[in-house]
Amino acid sequence: MCGDTPEPLQAEFGEYSACLEQQFSLKSSSSVSVWNVYQIHEFPQDVDVCDVYIIGGSPAGVNDMDEWLEPLNQFIYKAFHARKKLFGICFGHQIINHALGGEIQKSDKGWGLGIYDVMLFTDLGELKQGEGLSLIAIHQDQVIKPAPDFEVVAGNVFCPNYITKYRDQVLTVQGHPEFTFPFMAALLKERQGKFSLEEIDRVLAQSVLLHDGERFNAVAKHFLFGH
Repeated sequence: MCGDTPEPLQAEFGEYSACLEQQFSLKSSSSVSVWNVYQIHEFPQDVDVCDVYIIGGSPAGVNDMDEWLEPLNQFIYKAFHARKKLFGICFGHQIINHALGGEIQKSDKGWGLGIYDVMLFTDLGELKQGEGLSLIAIHQDQVIKPAPDFEVVAGNVFCPNYITKYRDQVLTVQGHPEFTFPFMAALLKERQGKFSLEEIDRVLAQSVLLHDGERFNAVAKHFLFGH
């Protein structure tokens, strides 16, 4: 856990760990442990505690000076070289690439906010090369240079390195396939000081659009559980 659902939203939407458990059916096929990295600096005592590590979203940035970020970088590096599976979402996408030698910067193109389309450059499970993929997003930082030997699976002009993977061991995505649109709308209103009213209104107008969260989550579950 590198961040959580804002407290005023938890009564309606629950904690972020519960969202991940539900959207990726984690408890149906595995036992789940949660470590609060960002608040109390919890880490597994050993990388062999789990077979798979999921790193989700965060209001923090990879290049911030928060003291928990470097230990997280080190843990990712150790887990990767111990051949553990890694799955990163938004901030998790960025810090996995960063920890393994990639480059992350705040984009001069501004916020990636709301639902936007990327194209698949190669097959990813049931998602096929040449198809479009639309997910909910909320990010300002981007992976500028993926980690060495990572494959870029999807992107667009705005965000060229939107999905990356390393063999069958690492999968990362810049968007938030775990978000529902009602949660995104509530999150924007909760953090409205960060965005202009025009940006918020533009995203809220997307409520009628379909997105591919469920399709991506099915692919992610296959990656996580291998079946």
